[in-house]
Amino acid sequence: MSTPSRQGVIHDLGYRGFQGRRLGTGAILRELFTVSLGHAFGVGRSGKSKVMPWLIAGLMLIPAVVLAGIIVQLGRMSLTDQAELFAPLSNYFGFPYWTQLLITVFVATQAPVLFARDLRYRTIVLYFARPVSRTMFVLTRLAALATAIFLVVAVPMTIWYGVAMTSELDRGVHTRNYLSALFGALLLALILAAIAGLVCTLTTRSGLAVAAVIIVLMVTSGIVTSALSITYQSDHPARGQIPASFNPFTAVAELVAGLFDQPTPNPTIPKPTGVGVPAAAAVCVVWVVAPTLLLIQRMRKAASL
Repeated sequence: MSTPSRQGVIHDLGYRGFQGRRLGTGAILRELFTVSLGHAFGVGRSGKSKVMPWLIAGLMLIPAVVLAGIIVQLGRMSLTDQAELFAPLSNYFGFPYWTQLLITVFVATQAPVLFARDLRYRTIVLYFARPVSRTMFVLTRLAALATAIFLVVAVPMTIWYGVAMTSELDRGVHTRNYLSALFGALLLALILAAIAGLVCTLTTRSGLAVAAVIIVLMVTSGIVTSALSITYQSDHPARGQIPASFNPFTAVAELVAGLFDQPTPNPTIPKPTGVGVPAAAAVCVVWVVAPTLLLIQRMRKAASL
């Protein structure tokens, strides 16, 4: 008996064709941003990975929460007592400046999650199976990290501002100072995200990346602080604008003070005037653009290996 010919027979292996609407690049980038932002706070990761970001966020909230508690307990205070209570953070950008160690630890521990892990395990190439360019991938990850940093800084400042609005102090002054500080916090978040992302591509091991980011930010901060103290005690304190440009926290503090006529969070930081304001703005732009371009170049090279 002859067997029937199998030639030309198509076997159904259970695959189904996709009949729905295909999402474009924008939808993919939005999903990448959302997932990356969640990962910066440990969402979608192990329980242990949630400890550090939420611990830092909690510590950042303490000054604002304590202030709110004092207001509630003391009730209506005199205008002089209110002014003294709000004085330490009356210009608001003093908050990220004086908590820069906590912010640095947050950046250092979360940046490797978004930039080092994919490179180490060579999973980055999987992203480009979809229509996502390497540049847009880097910019989306940077946006997610910068948003996480901004939230960690802005939420406590907003609570502080909300409590200030319940007092009898000048609301116009506090609103102007608050909005100025929000601009500075956003700019600072962009700078820190770009620097940390670049450092994480230079060493893909998470532990080394964390240490490297902390060293880069805190060592420069210590050196710049010492240099500012020297220039402040000299006959030409305005010369401190040059060393202040070499640290993101002091560079942004300079720009906020000069651009919005705010007091600097530390008297050793000079307040730029005249041509010093555009010079401070140029420094901050370089702090954002230069690390971002180098980061894109590094990620392109790593993805092509």
